[in-house]
This record gives sequence, structure tokens and C-alpha cells, in this order.
Amino acid sequence: MWLSLSLALCAVAVMALIWFLPPWLWRWSQQHKKHFEQHSEHHFAASFVFLRGQDIFTFFIVFLGALLLFFWLMGGSLFLLAVVMGIGFFLWPLYLRVLKQRRLARFERQMPDYLLALAGALRAGSSLAIAMQRITPLSHIPLSQEMGLLLREQRMGISPTEALERLYLRMPCESSSLFKSAIAVSGQSGGGLAELFESMAQTINQRLYVEGRIRALTAQGRMQAWVMALLPLLIGGALYVIDYQLIAPLWQQPSGQMVLVAVVLLELIGLWLIRRIVNVSL
Repeated sequence: MWLSLSLALCAVAVMALIWFLPPWLWRWSQQHKKHFEQHSEHHFAASFVFLRGQDIFTFFIVFLGALLLFFWLMGGSLFLLAVVMGIGFFLWPLYLRVLKQRRLARFERQMPDYLLALAGALRAGSSLAIAMQRITPLSHIPLSQEMGLLLREQRMGISPTEALERLYLRMPCESSSLFKSAIAVSGQSGGGLAELFESMAQTINQRLYVEGRIRALTAQGRMQAWVMALLPLLIGGALYVIDYQLIAPLWQQPSGQMVLVAVVLLELIGLWLIRRIVNVSL
């Protein structure tokens, strides 16, 4: 009963706060909400996951509200609740960026096999368009989606050069750039595409091998970053289980809240610095 009454009072307080918001703050929040929806919808559409931005925003707010309710039931203050909300809105674009990078990495790993298959089909006497139409459905996601969209754009009347440029804009990596340049050069000079695709596949495989070696050599640094980030959380959880009164002032008192915010900021700065150190660009 007390929980239901508390939730009802919180809902009334939120509605009253929204009602008495200044007009400029309301316009600012609506602009950021629109940007959030457009950015999220564009990202998922680029991954061939078609969701409305309003649905994504609603799901995100419900998840964030459940997280805030959990912190409030655990005795957290309003200040900490605001910090949690800010961290949630800050981490969402980073999460979308990570998803995009993973999709791009899968595309690059699939590209050498695709090029070798095209080279084999060209040596057997097929044209490039027919070879792509036959090999693309047999490929895996995301390469099959991107190449399928490329073929559909050409069937709709878009020139091959523009379709390849759109492919590079969707997948800004070295593999798509080499593929675009190879077809453009072959169309102008009339060179053999089969040999060119085979050399491209070998080059991409060598680059992926070197990048894998670099990731293996810098794995210790990345592991140290995760240990550094998770160790305070693990220690805090252990202290919460062992002696709640010992760690409760950390979020119940203003001085403890300031220390907690400083710890979070220093953790984020440390993670950023370690990522800058271990990320070696070729």
C-alpha cells in the first residue's frame, strides 16, 4: 500500500514539475527529444532494423524509470537519481556507436571471401552484375544487406558510381573504399577485375591479420581498463553486503555524493585515456 501511494505521489510530483517548467526549458527538452529520436531511428534503419524513434524513446524512458525506481527504493537521494539519468543519456550514443563499429567490423571480415567468390565467378565467364546477384544472397549479414541494397539501387536507375558512393557512406571502411575504387578504375581502363579482386582480398586479409595481432598485444591494457572500472563497483557491492551502515553515507550525505560523482568522472576519464593509449591506428 505504501509503495503504491509513494508511486502515485511521485507521478503527481512529476506532472506538477512538467506543468510549471519554464517555456525555454520545455522547448530545449523537446529539441533534445527530437534529436534523440531521429539519431536512434537513423542508426537502427542503417542496420536494417526499422523502428520508430518514438518507440525507441519510450522504451528508453521506461527502462531508465525502472532503474531510477530501483535506486530510489534502495534509499538513493534525488541528486544521485539525477546523476543516474544523466549517465544514462550519456551512455546511449556510446552504445549506438559500439553497435555501428561491430557491424562495420563484421562487414570487413566478410569482404575478402566475397571478393574471392566474385573473382571465381568472373573467371568462369559471368559478368560482374550477374555474379553479384548470385553471390550476394548467399552471403551473411550485414554484407548481404548492403550489397543487396546496392543492387536494388542500380535496378531503380541509380548509376553504379553513385550506388558505390552510397555504399561507402553507409560503410565507411577501407574495404568498401577499395571495392568502389576497383570498379571505377576497371570501368575507365578496362582492366581485369578477377585479378584485382584477388589482390584486394589478400590485402584486406593481411590488414585484418595485423589488426588482430595489435588487438592481441593490447588486450592486457583493455583488460586493465575494465578492471579499473569494475573494481570500485565490486568493492562497493561487497561493503554493502558486509556492512550497509559503513557505505550508506556515500549516497545519503552531500559530501559522500560529491565523492561519488568525482569517482564516476575520474573513472570515465581513466577509461577514455586508456582507450586512447591502446587504440593503435594503422
